[in-house]
Amino acid sequence: MKAQRAICLQIDKPTRAKLLVLRNFQKKAVALADSLLKQRKSKRLMELHNATYLVSKQTTNFNSQVICDIERNVVKINGKSIKKLTVKFNVPRNCKHFRTKSRSFVEFGLQPRQRIAVPIKENRSYQRYSALLASGWTCKTYGVTPGLQVVAYLSKESVPEARDNVVGVDVNSKCFAVTVLSGNGKVLKQLYFGKDIWTRRKNIMERRTRLRSLADKGSSRARRSLLLLKAKEANFVRNRIGEVVRQIVSVAWKYDARIAIEGLRRFSRKGRNFNREVFRLPFYKFRETLAGRCFDNRIELDILDPYHTSKWCSGCGAVGDGHSKSNYALFRCGCGLEVNSDRKASLAVAIKSQLKREGALNRHAQFFSWQAPVNGLLRRNEVGLFNGVVQSNQPTESPYS
Repeated sequence: MKAQRAICLQIDKPTRAKLLVLRNFQKKAVALADSLLKQRKSKRLMELHNATYLVSKQTTNFNSQVICDIERNVVKINGKSIKKLTVKFNVPRNCKHFRTKSRSFVEFGLQPRQRIAVPIKENRSYQRYSALLASGWTCKTYGVTPGLQVVAYLSKESVPEARDNVVGVDVNSKCFAVTVLSGNGKVLKQLYFGKDIWTRRKNIMERRTRLRSLADKGSSRARRSLLLLKAKEANFVRNRIGEVVRQIVSVAWKYDARIAIEGLRRFSRKGRNFNREVFRLPFYKFRETLAGRCFDNRIELDILDPYHTSKWCSGCGAVGDGHSKSNYALFRCGCGLEVNSDRKASLAVAIKSQLKREGALNRHAQFFSWQAPVNGLLRRNEVGLFNGVVQSNQPTESPYS
């Protein structure tokens, strides 16, 4: 299990000459990235590297590692132009951190024969950075941001503790549904977190609509209010996500369980409106925050393929159409089951985690039904087989209780 963190370190009163060198470097890096983006024909890194590396080396005289990092950034970009760019430097070849008697410095190799050492302000961020290094974290990469700050990218390896129980989490636009499942398939607890996020954001959306109508009529006050409202909403969502993550981790500690979530991704075929609804909550921010908390508490985080989690029935094991057409919040099946779709999805995530775990063959039960089996939650492997499970005529839970 590997965790990664990034800490922004503030440059402490650099000289004008050093600031000028960093600004010129940033301008050249952005210009190079923009030119590479125009030459990019596909999102294949080696294809871009082979076609542009020699020209980039001659025109900029950057270190090879810097050029390769810019190429990796260009491959990931979806837009048509680049205005800001954080350039990374690897330790020890092109970057190093050292300390004198009174100050700390980070030295960057901008060009083969040009190295610049910038002083680092020893504020709370630097204290946190030093504490992480002292606790076993390593920093092999530093970056220069568009605002001429230094970013330290830290990483650490850890072995999570083995736990039989699992906390399945279903993330949607309105709440976080949680199901605690034991190693033998018994549901221990089901909870909902973050219900107030949707209510608060709905009020913000209504207020934003009113302000936009006033801004379209030329109200400068409404434009300023829109900017403040956007920042207020972002801060609220970020804080509540942190609180929800703490609640989920505390549940995992209480029941001695690992945590499982879906690895959601954008769906190009579904359209922009569908993706906006699915990703109304910043799932990436939630996943990264949860991964950091799990690492600190030595809890295993299992990121699963979201295959059939919303269509699988927890009563008969069938894979049907999913949500009810009349009410999206309900899941209805031909066997008579009618249950909250989020609650059922979190159960499916927990069961899928148990199915994929090593040794699940002898511990987990399969639904005995003429319809689709529970192992339909898993995709077929290269041989065309599912992960093995034991057949039984006993359901994992009583969905009608």
